[in-house]
Amino acid sequence: MKKIVVIYPGFPHYRSGIIEELINSKKYKFIFAGDRKGYNNVKPYIFKDSEIFRNFNYFKLGRFQFNRGLLKFIIRNKFDGAIVHATPYCLSIILATLLLRFRGVQVFNWTHGILRDKKNLKNKTYYYFYKFFFDGLLLYSNNARRNLLNFGYSDERIKLIYNSLDYKKQLKLRGVLSEEMRVAIRKKLFADPQNYQLIFIGRLTPPKKLSQVIEVIDSLKNDGIAINLLLVGDGIDKESLQKQVISKGLEKNVCFYGASYDEKVNYELIASSDCCIAPGEIGLTAMHSLMFGVPVISHNNGNNQGPEYEAIIPNVNGELFEMNNIEDLKENIIKIRKRQMITSIESIRENCYKIIDKFYNPYYQKSVIDKIFD
Repeated sequence: MKKIVVIYPGFPHYRSGIIEELINSKKYKFIFAGDRKGYNNVKPYIFKDSEIFRNFNYFKLGRFQFNRGLLKFIIRNKFDGAIVHATPYCLSIILATLLLRFRGVQVFNWTHGILRDKKNLKNKTYYYFYKFFFDGLLLYSNNARRNLLNFGYSDERIKLIYNSLDYKKQLKLRGVLSEEMRVAIRKKLFADPQNYQLIFIGRLTPPKKLSQVIEVIDSLKNDGIAINLLLVGDGIDKESLQKQVISKGLEKNVCFYGASYDEKVNYELIASSDCCIAPGEIGLTAMHSLMFGVPVISHNNGNNQGPEYEAIIPNVNGELFEMNNIEDLKENIIKIRKRQMITSIESIRENCYKIIDKFYNPYYQKSVIDKIFD
């Protein structure tokens, strides 16, 4: 059985689905190397089997990142393939990559790639980094692929792997919330639970631009359309958003739920809502909502988006509005609300499920990984 090493600075908890698929592979033996405490203050995935995980403490010197002891591990062990997660600042991983390739081992970088379509110095640096250091790339998005192709990167060296969450666990939850339970949850959250309910789940930070949603809710209220907004998360913008809500007299319409890391609770909150909204960058929130059958609204500027925004298909499972255009955001909320009034709940849910079940799941990701090492 071929042995594949997967090297990250640290493994985030939301990678659990694909990590467990690789651990259970009947085709390859995967060994994981990184810091058990994670990195960048992201909750880590906890490996239960010490035989498949090697801990190498992560630290930074300025912008440069290191995993202490990683090189010694690579020198002392033989592998048939490698997947890394690296930027030009991950020096230990870069040196490990060079050593592996010197031995004739194929190394793929599982990365965001180039997210913006500008040919500036930063993007050129990343292009040459990807071109000369790795055999190929595993990318999250078509947008990143297009940007790399425009620089001249070979399409044959690119594999689209998209992204995933804990698909197995979420699949068990999907569809179990009855209409009675859905109504009961809304009653606990809002004084007027019959109102159309928007949800945002994630960090309450400036890039999320949540003040725009509050502006739109206020405008719709003045037009006679009552909207409730459920904010699931915490962050530095919470206080300013609360002040904005009070100033608009929307205390009954906006619920600050707080952070939740319980998948069952998150499912109930999402599934009890009518639409997920993210006026700024959306990222994993798009997958979370679509997985549970709830359409998504976000903006259409790929240069300022997380790769997962590509899962949103206008007029099918959500809408994309013109970035920072509050009037257009308002019109898209009205549009999707009207569509839901004349379309069955089952049809809406199926349209949301399709893209996740086809691409944004660990089974698809594992099939891509299997093919590159076959």
